[in-house]
Amino acid sequence: MSSRQNDIAIEIDGISKEYHVRPGTSIPGQGAGHFAALSNVSFTLHRGDIVGIVGRNGSGKSTLLKILSMITKPTSGEARFYGSVRSILDFGSNFHPDMSGRDNVMIQLRIAGVPAARFDSYYQQIVAFSEIADFMDQPVKVYSSGMFLRLGFSVAFHLSSDILILDEVLSVGDEGFRMKCREMLKELARSGKTILFVSHNKAEVLELSNRCIWLDKGEIKKIGAPAEVMGEYFALYRDNHDGKKTVVVPELNAHDSYGSISLSWSAGSAPGNETMAVRSISVTSAAHGRDIYLADDILLRFQLDKRKSGVNIGAFFFLEDILFQPVLVGHFLNNDGDQNLSEVVRDKTGLIDIECTIPGHLLTPGKYYLRLRFGVEPGTWSVDSQEGFRLTEELHFTIKEPANYADYIGDLSKGSVRPALRWNISAASE
Repeated sequence: MSSRQNDIAIEIDGISKEYHVRPGTSIPGQGAGHFAALSNVSFTLHRGDIVGIVGRNGSGKSTLLKILSMITKPTSGEARFYGSVRSILDFGSNFHPDMSGRDNVMIQLRIAGVPAARFDSYYQQIVAFSEIADFMDQPVKVYSSGMFLRLGFSVAFHLSSDILILDEVLSVGDEGFRMKCREMLKELARSGKTILFVSHNKAEVLELSNRCIWLDKGEIKKIGAPAEVMGEYFALYRDNHDGKKTVVVPELNAHDSYGSISLSWSAGSAPGNETMAVRSISVTSAAHGRDIYLADDILLRFQLDKRKSGVNIGAFFFLEDILFQPVLVGHFLNNDGDQNLSEVVRDKTGLIDIECTIPGHLLTPGKYYLRLRFGVEPGTWSVDSQEGFRLTEELHFTIKEPANYADYIGDLSKGSVRPALRWNISAASE
């Protein structure tokens, strides 16, 4: 048996959970009489894993954690644990409301099997971490949700367990305490503990997790690296905040076949408006065409069909990473020659070629979305100038890692802009 198999902490094998619904009612897509909260969920976690679970409300996240916490039983399937388990599924769920914080902690110490001789030491550590020493002799029913969280986390962190399960509780409390909890979770994982948590906080999942599970309608949609899973999750459920803009959606029959972009349209099908239309777009390596590698200059090419003379036109773009965070903006009025390129084409009509170069060694390897915008201005450009139209939001390209690439920093969650900076090392003068 491999060492990785010996490190297994949790094995989930075909877990399903069905609930009966009121007679005469049904849930869309589920049929009458029942609702499948989970369907054949299987995965394996290892010691030291921190796994974030994401998904829309109703996707089965909390149901899964309740089964793993043995609060409810699965309809079918099995969960096997290789170590002790502790869970926090709600604020103060393990506390008696009429008892003081001190008494509740003592009960938790007894339940966990802590020797009586070590009660005081554990108690002092728990109180110090929670930072609510002044309230430990008050009944916990008067605690705020933040105080519940502080005490609950502190107890869970300081009592010995091999597996910790958390359900959407990391987002409550002040930022200082959340930061302390995140650091404690990392420390627990480094010591070999396994942590499974549900969160709707993108930054939290990226910072803490080494793996991510995406649940959708009770089934596993994807398991993998957090940046990759979260990127696909946000791409699917991203809101259209620009619904009032004119978005042209042409057929993308040759898009991204090599990680680059190469699109063209005939005069009759070219996307655009009465002032101009887009005849072709490409995003490729400036050095060798198709594949774009880390060191390559990236060449953006547009061919526009200008249909009216005497008006200014503008081409500009935004780049976003796989989590739809803005990375770079480009406009041909902002150029290294400080030229008014709009004036160059103001009185022209017909086909016009436009090129823009993004320097190599600027963006870290990964997938980027290209948001193209085209402006029309009869007069002089200003911040009030109107966007003419924008192209489909589905354009994307990929910067690939060279064969000998070594990334000593981490994935996209550590930043998309990572240029090759100029460093100098020399002996200090005496």
